[in-house]
Amino acid sequence: MTPKKKARQAIKAKIRDIIRHGGSTPAVKLIAKLNAAVAGWVNYFRVGNASRAFSEVRDYLEMKVRTLLTRRKRRQKRSVGRRRWSNEYLYGVLGLYWDWKTRPLSGAEEFRVKVAVARQDP
Repeated sequence: MTPKKKARQAIKAKIRDIIRHGGSTPAVKLIAKLNAAVAGWVNYFRVGNASRAFSEVRDYLEMKVRTLLTRRKRRQKRSVGRRRWSNEYLYGVLGLYWDWKTRPLSGAEEFRVKVAVARQDP
């Protein structure tokens, strides 16, 4: 199971809406809302082969947060701000969601053992 393009577009739209409707909400509160949305999406697709989709959404999320921070500082927008807003700042100081690992479904190992035993017994 891997997230389809429609699912990736839906979470990106949700990220975009949260940031767009954030207004003058402090960055930490905005990050908390983003974390809640992204954590739910990641936990739903975590059991499958979703590492590529996770990296795509994570890159999008980082870009949107950096753009927001740059816009709030009212500086010239030469780039997305990777130098200015490093990963250490995003994840360490602001507390952006960072648990993007896939995990096997609970009980999957027991199922594999049962299947292997069943195949051996004719």
